Amino acid sequence: MKDPFYIQWHFTNFCNLRCQHCYQDDFSDHQDLDGSDLRKISDNILEALKTWRQEACIHLTGGEPLLKSELFFLLDYLNRQSAVQELGIITNGLPLHPAMIKKLSAFSKLKKMKISLDGADAETHESIRPRFTFDRVMEALSLLKKEKRFEIIVMFTVMKGNYENLPSLLRFCQNLGADGLILERFIPWGRGRDIQQEVLDKKEWKSIIRTLMEFISVEVEENLLLPYQAFQIQFHGQDPELLGAPCVAGTDGFCIMPQGEVFPCRRFPISIGNLLFEPLVQLWERSDLLDKIRKKENLKGKCSCCPMTQCRGCRSLALSLTGDYLAEDPHCSYSN
Repeated sequence: MKDPFYIQWHFTNFCNLRCQHCYQDDFSDHQDLDGSDLRKISDNILEALKTWRQEACIHLTGGEPLLKSELFFLLDYLNRQSAVQELGIITNGLPLHPAMIKKLSAFSKLKKMKISLDGADAETHESIRPRFTFDRVMEALSLLKKEKRFEIIVMFTVMKGNYENLPSLLRFCQNLGADGLILERFIPWGRGRDIQQEVLDKKEWKSIIRTLMEFISVEVEENLLLPYQAFQIQFHGQDPELLGAPCVAGTDGFCIMPQGEVFPCRRFPISIGNLLFEPLVQLWERSDLLDKIRKKENLKGKCSCCPMTQCRGCRSLALSLTGDYLAEDPHCSYSN
């Protein structure tokens, strides 16, 4: 069996928040599909997995997925499929309450709850997200910890306004008893275009990598960490572990949008087709766009001749900041 496929399914845009850095600018539910179409997309995915002889890890999100009753339809259907290895939910956590947690606990393959938190204190978090949300996120995390049912992962979007808070957030998550912290860079789409100045520069991204290395008390050649587009810290008592996340666009995963459109990733908003009308196998294997980003020789600038053969840079960041998804990665600071 091959490694699992990673699918992030944004089945709704509907959300109760309007965060400054959000990659959405539509927060309505007018594009949401009914159960029949959601099942059609699910079956399309399952047929592809059968053809490829693979399993999938599927994370359901939005918008805010916990506000939609269709979440439970999808969980129920996907939970019964042998090709689905694991399920997860990405949420701002605010709609969580004991009865909902109990209901979610019934789905055996639902392993991970990923909760957005953009700072270790209310001031930092609420400089990006709406006021009075920090304490509500803390309450949600407390409820999940009390239940002891899910792996709790904190999701941190790093930008100029909060990157210096990272050391505090790492200690905060460790003391909280979270299982992990995922760190992703701010890439300006949707509402985030209004604060494009918050995108990190090369030096700031490099300083974040150093902070992570210091936290896990390990010395690693910095160039070896540059290919990773995100990082996860796993907390295991006093010995946290650093995991790098390479870009999966075109290789190991993709994103599904509310109407069934497929993006290479959520921060790469160019559709390669729609799962309501086209087989996933055909989209995945015949897409000109995916073919271009899979091949290093198609990249531009130093990305095309970089000796780090497994690195393709961040195509999403290149697209957002330059308008060209094949452009040199604006964050890359590789040095010989």
